[in-house]
Amino acid sequence: MKVPVKELIRQNNEKRKLLTKENQEYYENFLVYIRANFSRDERAIEEVLLEMLDHLLEAQKEGKTAKEVFGKNPKELADEIIASLPKESWKRQLEFIVEIIMTLFGWYFIARGIVPLIQKEDQTIYSGTLVVSGLLLIASLAVLIHFVFVLLKKEAFKDRRKKKVGTILYGILIVGLFALSLYVKFAIHPFGPSFETSYYSIFGLGCFFLLASYLFKKMRESQT
Repeated sequence: MKVPVKELIRQNNEKRKLLTKENQEYYENFLVYIRANFSRDERAIEEVLLEMLDHLLEAQKEGKTAKEVFGKNPKELADEIIASLPKESWKRQLEFIVEIIMTLFGWYFIARGIVPLIQKEDQTIYSGTLVVSGLLLIASLAVLIHFVFVLLKKEAFKDRRKKKVGTILYGILIVGLFALSLYVKFAIHPFGPSFETSYYSIFGLGCFFLLASYLFKKMRESQT
């Protein structure tokens, strides 16, 4: 019987606590770099990471460091391992993307709907503006998701100072996307047929997306 992927991740989280600080930093950079390749089979990724962790823990008992075990060029080794892993199916990749999009949409609608909810003000929705806003939001989320994975891979083996620079750039991107959302809301004149929604509709829609994302994640995990 196969061990669920969730259990492999749990075991990895527990065993990593046994590493020395130096070995933990080396291994976790390695882990982030490999996990950022969501096009590879998730189970294969977690199995190889756990196998390497067990190997490192055994070597650590003999006083060896991660650099002595895996070498001084972890990126090169990680690239070789990634190339040897089987590819994730399109169905699984699509499920993962849908889960992320539902989560981000959920938080977006909650952020947009919380003020009308507090003020108890019904909202007028213009269909033309709604379509443009939706397309911009989807495009922004696609850019954001792509940027996050690229950043994780690019920054994984850099020192802490350079990682901070990457984190700042990531923050600027988030602020930029939020500013774009506000621009669409306030700068573009509403157009298209309109309809009224209750003050709790947008906030409720956000809650619905988050709940759907959570259930979707549970269903996805039960299949691995």
